[in-house]
Amino acid sequence: MGRRIQGYGDTYDPDTMKLLARAFDAAWVEVRCHEASAQAEDHRTRLALIILALAREGSPNERTITKCAVEYMNSRVRRPAYTMRH
Repeated sequence: MGRRIQGYGDTYDPDTMKLLARAFDAAWVEVRCHEASAQAEDHRTRLALIILALAREGSPNERTITKCAVEYMNSRVRRPAYTMRH
């Protein structure tokens, strides 16, 4: 029997759930937020939603999901305003 993600209509079999959990853990190591816990929790939630979206789109494997999630998270991290000045 598959497992349904709370608040989403997607259902994943146990092996897929394990794959998604491993992809999340691997991606989190690379994008971990060392800021206040509330911001870190926000980043974790965003990362989880990205991984679910990639799974929903049919990304082929754990490595691809991890890589795409990290790239997306890194592209969305805003730089402090002072680093953007010339």
